[in-house]
Amino acid sequence: MQRFVTFVDGSNLDGVLKHLNLRVDDYGSFYRHVFEESVRYWGRTFAEGSPWPAPQHSRIYWYVVGKMDEWDLNDPKAESRLRSRFDMNVRLKEYYLDRVKELMITSPELNRDDEAWAMCFGETREWYENKRKALERKKRFYFGVQAATDFVEIRQEGHWKVDLLNHSMNEKGLDTSLAVDMVALRDTYDIAILISGDADGIPGINYVKGQAKHVGVVEFRRGSQEESSKGTSSRLKIAADFVVQIYEADLIRRKLAYRSENDHTSHLYGYNEAQY
Repeated sequence: MQRFVTFVDGSNLDGVLKHLNLRVDDYGSFYRHVFEESVRYWGRTFAEGSPWPAPQHSRIYWYVVGKMDEWDLNDPKAESRLRSRFDMNVRLKEYYLDRVKELMITSPELNRDDEAWAMCFGETREWYENKRKALERKKRFYFGVQAATDFVEIRQEGHWKVDLLNHSMNEKGLDTSLAVDMVALRDTYDIAILISGDADGIPGINYVKGQAKHVGVVEFRRGSQEESSKGTSSRLKIAADFVVQIYEADLIRRKLAYRSENDHTSHLYGYNEAQY
């Protein structure tokens, strides 16, 4: 028996589906298709024309963001710290001063600097609250997926590092946790299937290959197998033993994914999740 385990970088998968304008309703069937294609590509690479032990899909480890920086924006001390950063950020402060001037905002109680800060802080508060709600919706969605799908284990290992004043976030920890588990769980599988676009996973790939494991990287592509041209190589794909190519046309034809103008998870809970 050949044991397959799938490791999924949830942010990478989200990004791919959004890029292809696809949504997935049934992740059990979706991952089953990825597994079946992985077996086919593995067999073509390592055992073409020869019998091999029956494949078993043992587990799917799906790594997602579970936390974000916590700020109490009702706390005057938190606002004071942010105001200090705002005053030191010349470019940001000038941006809001220009907006205040354009809108001709005047208040007898506030000077122009205070008006600019009030605008910035109000927008920052709204932005942060939207991101916080988006994360809670994501967590409910992943809980629903795990409850409804066999052999899926959701691992909330990622963390959103928040830059409040610039309204931006960086994801931390998710790819590292995936790479560590790929090594730590090496005795539970013979073939690892990796859905990720992060080259930071290459040392982990090389290590498990050195332990006589095979590693396949999944590549989602536009079009169909018949019309697709040769894809560009990447460091991650080069490091892997084989590349599994999943085509959008095939996903749609098999009714494993659908065209979507909205976020591909939003229909499950009746919301349109904010871009993150």
